Amino acid sequence: MKNRFSTIKRSKGFTLIEVLTVIAIIAILSAILVPTVTQMRETARKTKDINNLRQIINASLLFASQNSERFVSDTNFITTAGQVSPNGGSGDIDDVAATLAAGAGLNDLSTWISDSDTLAPNLSGPTPVITNIGGTYAVNTTIVGDPSDPADFGDNLSFEYVLNLNTSVSTSTPLVFSRIDTITSPTWGTTDIYGPDGGHIGFVGGNVSWFTNLTGNLVDGQGAPTNSIDGAIQNLPGFTGNPPIARNPSAGP
Repeated sequence: MKNRFSTIKRSKGFTLIEVLTVIAIIAILSAILVPTVTQMRETARKTKDINNLRQIINASLLFASQNSERFVSDTNFITTAGQVSPNGGSGDIDDVAATLAAGAGLNDLSTWISDSDTLAPNLSGPTPVITNIGGTYAVNTTIVGDPSDPADFGDNLSFEYVLNLNTSVSTSTPLVFSRIDTITSPTWGTTDIYGPDGGHIGFVGGNVSWFTNLTGNLVDGQGAPTNSIDGAIQNLPGFTGNPPIARNPSAGP
């Protein structure tokens, strides 16, 4: 007679159906979670860009408050003593970054770089815009390029800047924006920070917005709708033409 308390041997393995079910569940979860994680990372990067652009605008407003209400001009640059000079600048984006570093304390190069920008320089730790070597100040060689090499214009920064503006222009006037291949285009290009998906614009009034298409979303100096950054800086009071833009070396017209 069998002992009724005897244990029944069971298989320690999984059936094929159980294995396939687990695999199917994992695949479904991956399909749900991977795009969500990617989207969250992109959102975090865009949020960081917004914060960086706001820092640049705030530094520009501080600089203007100390310079007759004028933002950075195409002639500003820093001297070897680390001071902002009103004359002798190139109008390049590195001179803008250096001017705000010396004139408004924005001396963190990472402020000018988006984590989504594959063309920007890779920084290893805190990096100043202006270096001080033995009491001599200069723009960081990471972004200034090699003057002895005509082909080396320096590394791209992630943002570009409208020069020669003052605080009397409309608050809807673009001041700083995500690098864009063509300023006359209503859209960003494939080589820009977020590709053709869009970009950020920071305005004189202090707000920063994300745009996928600029068509009809900007206004010029007279309040007329326009379709590009170039159009938005036309007809500004006090200007006979468009103000210049501090662009990156590889940027188009």
